[in-house]
Amino acid sequence: MYKQVQCKALYMIRLKCENRMEVYIFHWCFLLLALFHGSNQADVIIGHYKAWWAAVTLPNTTVQAMLPDDFELVTIKDWIPPGTHPVVLEMGMEHDCGPVWPKPLQSTFMEFKYEIPFIKRKDIIKRKDSEATFNYKSIIYVDSEAESFASREVYRLNSSVVKPVNVSLENGAYEFNYNDLMFKAFFTPKGAWNTTDAYPGFKQYMNIMNLKWFGSPELTECAQHHYDFTSAKIRPAAMTVSVDHNLLSPMFPQGVLRLPGLDTAHGDLGTVEVDIHFTMTLPESCDQKKT
Repeated sequence: MYKQVQCKALYMIRLKCENRMEVYIFHWCFLLLALFHGSNQADVIIGHYKAWWAAVTLPNTTVQAMLPDDFELVTIKDWIPPGTHPVVLEMGMEHDCGPVWPKPLQSTFMEFKYEIPFIKRKDIIKRKDSEATFNYKSIIYVDSEAESFASREVYRLNSSVVKPVNVSLENGAYEFNYNDLMFKAFFTPKGAWNTTDAYPGFKQYMNIMNLKWFGSPELTECAQHHYDFTSAKIRPAAMTVSVDHNLLSPMFPQGVLRLPGLDTAHGDLGTVEVDIHFTMTLPESCDQKKT
């Protein structure tokens, strides 16, 4: 698998350097070195992620309509209202993110993710383990052309470049523009920074973020983040968000949405601010079992 990715990287360097050398040659030549360096280890990408995570519960029929034809929702029974399913907004900044080696390729950039967790292929044989359950990263927006290119060509993600308007974790603002469509989110802290075990509801976010994920409807290759939840710091944050039509899914609610902060009393999902380190795999078979 790693050799296949290495060959893919070589091909993309040749293809792209013909007309965008100033953007891609440095990025991809170093990426190729990183792939060789990491050929004997699972996780070759590292980063420090500062972000807000928000789970929006919508009717099952609405979320099902957002999926590729060959997929269906996995029923969630215990932590959201019956007949609903979560979609997740990740609104953050990636710091020192990139291959473990060489460090000059690591960069800091804005990254937004729109994803649908807990889904499965319709034709898959039901198993008792969780390997058949995935997180569909439907849309990725970044402010870096090189990072967007790498997301598309290596991880097959639906990634586009946006213009940040007001992205400030310190001031609780996350606004960006894509083709004159606006995303606006504002946050108010609702608790103190603490460890993940201080907020019982956060375990559901941990379950989501531990899933294998994919971006291509063909589901040929997946990847996986490994977050360091032990050292992470989190705090609840109330969110007000508005999204122009068609910036995300056409079925995503229009108008202003207000979500509460992560609720320690009830353990329910709510918006949470995270400060966390992670590693990430290269693409691999979606059917590959954990060892």
